[in-house]
Amino acid sequence: MRGLALIAVSKSRFEAFSDGVFAFAITLLVLGFSLPVIRLTTNHQLTNALLGLWPNLIAYALSFGVIGIMWQNHHAMFRQVERIDRTTIFWNLLLLGGTAFIPFATSALGSYPTMQASTFLYGVTLSTTGTAFNLMLDHLVRARAFDSSVADTTIAGTVRAYRIGWAVYGAATLLALVFPLVSFAAYIIIALFYLIPHGLDSDTR
Repeated sequence: MRGLALIAVSKSRFEAFSDGVFAFAITLLVLGFSLPVIRLTTNHQLTNALLGLWPNLIAYALSFGVIGIMWQNHHAMFRQVERIDRTTIFWNLLLLGGTAFIPFATSALGSYPTMQASTFLYGVTLSTTGTAFNLMLDHLVRARAFDSSVADTTIAGTVRAYRIGWAVYGAATLLALVFPLVSFAAYIIIALFYLIPHGLDSDTR
């Protein structure tokens, strides 16, 4: 098992596959919008139906930002990783699996924004991706997979930033069981937090 973990994997194929999953997931978000099954016969009814989709629009914008930030962080991190092994691929597949599930969780959140089940599901989904990302980062640090030019303080700052995000996602997920709308707002705040570059993402090298 140890030998398998040390086998080098093509970095370009690894990144291309990851980019494809991120792109596919972000495209699927639009499927969260749907009009009533019954045919609308007047412009007034259609207008009301479209305006009624505003929670879906907020959920769409949130998840578009979340996936976009995840892709940017993924790109920034692996831009400075020298080698990919099978353990990295394992954690990355878990990350991508959670990412591919985000469109469904987004649809549930947009359709039922005030219910505990939908906001909890969304939080579990993002917490799962956060867990996979943190475990993958831990492995890369232990395996000394980063380029030698990357400062230890930069890596430490990256680890700290993602630990904070993971912990806050977990708290927001639990909050969904009591205050779903507050939890929804917390997910938005976390996304805004990660719009600010941290650690490796702030390195413009």
